[in-house]
Amino acid sequence: MEKRKDVPVPEGEEPKSDAEIVEEVLKTEVKQSTFLRNVGLKSSSYNSGKGTAVVAAHVHDLEQKLERSKLQTEVMQEEMAAIKMKAKENEAARDKELELLRKKSQEHEEKLAHLMALFGAKAS
Repeated sequence: MEKRKDVPVPEGEEPKSDAEIVEEVLKTEVKQSTFLRNVGLKSSSYNSGKGTAVVAAHVHDLEQKLERSKLQTEVMQEEMAAIKMKAKENEAARDKELELLRKKSQEHEEKLAHLMALFGAKAS
């Protein structure tokens, strides 16, 4: 199988997929296999071709699922990056607002202390 995978591809043609290579190997190897004859079963070319087609279809289905999974992972990573960015922005806004509240609180405390000093001075 590795030999067939390493065969150079003529210019203008696409390389064969793994499923196509497996299908070719199964077609040639199943016809020449003596295992089924040794265990008392007959190998029909119809069944082996059908089995190969089923395997190839299953491999194709798995490749599609893998591609969808990769795309979903990519989308999720992009969404996660956007969420992290939004969280940083929210944290920065919260920190800025907290600092503003601290300044206002300090100003109010200073005014209160000033008013108490004024009233305390009059009461004496």
